[in-house]
Amino acid sequence: MKTKMEIPLPLSLKERDRRWDIARIIMRKNELDALIIYGDRESAAPAPFCIDHYFTNDRLGSVVIFHKEEKPIVVTFASMMVADHMQASLRGDQQWIEPEQIYVGKTGSNIGNILKEKGLSNTPKIGIIGLEPYPPFYFDGALPHRTWKGIMEAFPNAEIKAVYMDFFKLTAPKSDEELTLIKHAAHIGEAMSEAMRVTVKPGVSEAEVAAAITSACISKGGFTAEILMGSGPEYIGWGPPAWQYRSQPPRIIKEGDIVLSEIFALYGMYETQHQAAVAVGNIHPNLERAALVSRACYEAGVNVLKLGKTFGEVVDAMERPLLEAGGWHVHPLIHSINPYGPIGFGTAPGIEILPQATRYGNVGRLPNPGRDLVLQEGMCFAFEPNCAFGNHLANIGGTVIVGSDRGIELNTNSTHLMRAEY
Repeated sequence: MKTKMEIPLPLSLKERDRRWDIARIIMRKNELDALIIYGDRESAAPAPFCIDHYFTNDRLGSVVIFHKEEKPIVVTFASMMVADHMQASLRGDQQWIEPEQIYVGKTGSNIGNILKEKGLSNTPKIGIIGLEPYPPFYFDGALPHRTWKGIMEAFPNAEIKAVYMDFFKLTAPKSDEELTLIKHAAHIGEAMSEAMRVTVKPGVSEAEVAAAITSACISKGGFTAEILMGSGPEYIGWGPPAWQYRSQPPRIIKEGDIVLSEIFALYGMYETQHQAAVAVGNIHPNLERAALVSRACYEAGVNVLKLGKTFGEVVDAMERPLLEAGGWHVHPLIHSINPYGPIGFGTAPGIEILPQATRYGNVGRLPNPGRDLVLQEGMCFAFEPNCAFGNHLANIGGTVIVGSDRGIELNTNSTHLMRAEY
C-alpha cells in the first residue's frame, strides 16, 4: 500500500528572493533598463503562458515589471485580483507581493506610462519575456499586438530584446522547494492515472473516465487544465476528446479497445504529465507491439537524461527503438516542462506517412527546438514516447527529472501499458 504523501509547505520568501534575483541577473546580463514579463489571461484553466506567476506566486494574468533593484510592479487585468489579494491578507496567507506593488490596467499604454513614471530615458533598453516563439502554444509569441504597440508608442526609440531563453536557462534547474511541489504534482498524477485504470471497462463512456480522472485530481488539492483522450480498437488522433468541442455523445468503451490519454496534474502551478494508456481485454497485436516500442523509447530516454548530456542526445536515444521498429508517431517523444522550452519530435515519420494524409493541404510537423541545450540536474521533462503501426497507436510516459547519472522517474503506472480490470 502506498503511503500518504504530505502536502508541501508554501513557497518561502527565500524562494521569492531567489527568483527576483534571477530577474536582475537577466537585466544585468543584457544591460536592460527594465524587464517586462507578460502573463497570458486565465480562463477556464490556467494560462498556458504564465511566467508572471513565477515572480508573483499569485493569481495568473498579470504583467510584471522589474526596474533596477526595486521590487517588481504587478499590472493586473482587473480589480478582482486586488480583491483576492485583500482576501488572502485577511486570511493571513503568506503573500509575495505587497499592495503597493499592484496596479490595475493591463494595457500597453498603461505599462508605458508606468515605465515613464519610473524615469526611463527616451531610448531605454527593455527586455521582454513573451516575444519569442513558445511551442506548442504560441508560435508567434504570447505578447498581444496592442500591448506591444502601446509600449512602442510610449518609447518609439526603445531597444527591445527578447529574453525568454535567458529565463529558461536560469530557471529550468529547479530548487529543492520547487522539486517538492513537482513531486507532489506527480503523486497526484499517479492517482489520476490509477483512477482512469479502474474506471475503464466496457460500457463506460469516455466522459465517465474523464470525470473520474478530474475528481481524483481535485480531491487531492490539485488542478488539471484538460485531459487529452481517445479510444477504440484503433486510434491515430491526439487531443481533447471530440465530444468536448463537437456536438456528439461521448464514445462508449468496448472490449478490445485501447484508451489513450495525456493527463496534466498541477500543484501550485507546477505541472507533471502522464501518458496513461489502458488496454481493455485482448487488444490488436499491433497495439501491444506499439506499447512495447514506446516502453523501449522511454527506458532509453531515462538512461540518457543525465547531467552533461544534450537534449538532442536524449531525443536521438528515445527515437532509436521507434526507427528500428519502423513505426510512426503523432506527438513529441519528450519536451521540457516547468518551464516549457525544448521539444523532441525527432526525425521518425509522422502522420504524413498515412495514405489519407495526401488529401490534406499540409499535415505539418512540430519543430525540434533546443537540441543543443546541455542538461543540468533538476531540469524537468515530460516523457511521452508514442508509436503506431498503421492505424494502431499506443503511448506511455510520465515526468522525469535530470539526475547525475540517469533520469529520476516520478511515476510508475503510466509508464507501462495498464490493463483494465472487470
